[in-house]
Amino acid sequence: MTRSARPGGVTGAPSPQVREIYGSGLGVQRGEVLVPTLLGGELTEPISCAAAPLVAGSLQRKGCQVRLAPTPKYTDAGTDGDAVLYVATCRQPGGATTAIAAATPIGDRLSASVAMAAVAEWAAAAGSRVVLAAGSPWCMGAERAAETYRRAAAEYSGRGRTVRALGPLSVPPEAAAELDMLGIVPVTSLADAEEGDVVLFPAHGVSSQVRAEAAERGLVVIDATCPLVAQAQEAAGRLAGRGQHVVLIGHPQAAAATPIASRAVGQVTIVENTGGTTALNVRDAQRISYMLQPGLPVEAASGVIGALRSRYPAAQGTPPAGLCYAPSDRLATVRAVAAGSDLVLVLGDPQSGDSRQVVAQARDTGRRVQPLGAVFELTPALIDGATTIGIIESTSAHSGLAAQVIAAIGGLGQLHVARRQVRTDPPALDDREDGARRRGRGGPAPAYHSASVVAAAGLTGTRRTGTAP
Repeated sequence: MTRSARPGGVTGAPSPQVREIYGSGLGVQRGEVLVPTLLGGELTEPISCAAAPLVAGSLQRKGCQVRLAPTPKYTDAGTDGDAVLYVATCRQPGGATTAIAAATPIGDRLSASVAMAAVAEWAAAAGSRVVLAAGSPWCMGAERAAETYRRAAAEYSGRGRTVRALGPLSVPPEAAAELDMLGIVPVTSLADAEEGDVVLFPAHGVSSQVRAEAAERGLVVIDATCPLVAQAQEAAGRLAGRGQHVVLIGHPQAAAATPIASRAVGQVTIVENTGGTTALNVRDAQRISYMLQPGLPVEAASGVIGALRSRYPAAQGTPPAGLCYAPSDRLATVRAVAAGSDLVLVLGDPQSGDSRQVVAQARDTGRRVQPLGAVFELTPALIDGATTIGIIESTSAHSGLAAQVIAAIGGLGQLHVARRQVRTDPPALDDREDGARRRGRGGPAPAYHSASVVAAAGLTGTRRTGTAP
């Protein structure tokens, strides 16, 4: 037996009708609510229930015991059924259909009431939407380091050698889990390494003192330092060797700061803000050079550069080809995605520093922003009225979360997904890649794509904002 009800719509179009079906073969257990991930009738082919995690989240927030499972076939048994199924269907591109559904045992009136309400509220949120997704939050240096770690584990795992990764693993969460399974042991210092161990240097590099200690102890070293960080280290040492005082613009606590500064001991000052330039004391105002710490957005340094040049007109900066543009590109991507969205979802641990930073950057555009740790946390009220939803991953988000969120939103009706990414192409890139190869850095520097000019206090590169279906 089938009954129908239509909830009020909130997206400007009629909401899918919610049907109440008494059926058998659903396998609903007493005391639970079954949320189908796949639903098939007696005479119909199974259809996807991509919004199942959304329905399950609503039910869990109301204290229900929820089970997600496919129900490829059930029978409409009228009043003789053993379960009540609440279902609404939505149209997909190409004429396909997706379902929003939940089922409870016959006689469990409280669960039935909550289940019907959950299906109805998500049916009311159904409608056509656009998702605007940002690219990966991980830069070339981190991805390159993760691949170097994998190769090292594969090479040494069968030789009875312990592979130790020095410093925090600044790699995607799923890569960190994989490296743990491969037997790589994170350590905080070389004191934890033993004779015969293989030591991996991280993407942000290590200090000159650590390199010297590793060499003295005869440890096997595999260097995963990002080519841009390695280039900055070499530049600091080269400038100091010429008698220049090096001003490193960046954060003293940043992982890459100490390795760079260690190449110019006694002739380097780390300056974090414009106030730091007033406290700067150098022996020769004509012999001063500044450089940007990799990992710092180029735009964030413009104020410091302006103040430094005002006080020391002879100060010379880093050539554009030597800059790390990844942080600037990511910031521009966040702003571009947020500017084109009604709602921005920042995926990952809401308490992580990177998530908080991205949330703040997106909110600066004036858009509605919500951190999201799991797909179950989405609510109908959150996406109410949002026809374009921006999705930005933080570095704490696992690789499958964005796909899960996009699939769940797609279970509410027609969905079009576009990807937006900003990339900068530094000048003289080919020369930089050739230099990296000659120095034996293990491969070319990162390739960027581009199309308009970025300028920050005289530091330039070519930038492209791309949106792809």
